[in-house]
Amino acid sequence: MKKYLKPLAFALMVFGFASCTLTTLEELGPDGIPIDVFQPNTIPPSLGEFETQFHGGEQLAWSAVAFTLAGFEGLQDCRLDDVIIVKADGTYQYDAGGTLCGSEDSEQMRSGTWRIIGNGSNIIFDEGTSREYTAIVNGLEDSTISLSGDYLGLEIKGIYTSQQ
Repeated sequence: MKKYLKPLAFALMVFGFASCTLTTLEELGPDGIPIDVFQPNTIPPSLGEFETQFHGGEQLAWSAVAFTLAGFEGLQDCRLDDVIIVKADGTYQYDAGGTLCGSEDSEQMRSGTWRIIGNGSNIIFDEGTSREYTAIVNGLEDSTISLSGDYLGLEIKGIYTSQQ
């Protein structure tokens, strides 16, 4: 009887694994952002209101709550500990957190400049430098900002919240 228990246990184990399906803990939308993450889609009506919401009058800390890079999974984990402090004087301090994303993200702390361009639909960071980057503002409301752009031709999107 004992000689049949091992093969039977093995068969049950294989059958059990074969009947399992892979599930994700978070349901993702078509843009790769979890569907339960608020994504603003309106921009404040005036540049003054935009700036006040963006830097809080003096400075405001924005924390990443979602981040996607088209074609790559798992990268968002290294971005979710990022914090950027935006200051009213047009400067920022960036803390890449304890988990860095690689060679392009090799400095934990850095600083630079920012400027809103257009009607609040874009923010240019580090203008005139080798790190210049323009982010598209998809929305800014309820202490949440949605930014997108591209990196090496790949679409990126980030959702950030502030504590006001």
